[in-house]
Amino acid sequence: VFSLNDNNELEEVIPEKSKATEDKPPKPPKAEKDKSDLPKHKSVRKYFGPNEDIYIMDAMTQGNLGRYLNHSCNPNVFVQNVFINSHDLRFPSIAFFTLKFVPAGQELCWNYNYEVGTVENKQIVCNCGAGNCKG
Repeated sequence: VFSLNDNNELEEVIPEKSKATEDKPPKPPKAEKDKSDLPKHKSVRKYFGPNEDIYIMDAMTQGNLGRYLNHSCNPNVFVQNVFINSHDLRFPSIAFFTLKFVPAGQELCWNYNYEVGTVENKQIVCNCGAGNCKG
């Protein structure tokens, strides 16, 4: 996917909306009053408990143009969760923003943040060709 226009830093280039797998998600539990021992940032899974189903967003079969962006270890775009129609942390919309000025005609790419060797019995090698490639 290539940029059709010059894009400035932090400009949204492709909004990606996730699809919820349930009609109406359950309400999150009420917050406890004493939070002094809790870490500053929690995993979303901790908000909903161990019995909560895991939701995976996969653009293999559906999505918008953002699903065709390639990986680069030196990206010009980053992905960000945004909340438009819901504030449910399990079902964000996904948007892509530029990290730096991207001239028209340059390929848009983002860092998948995949670490080689993290998937058992599968080796995925990076071939992005960036100077800092972790390949």
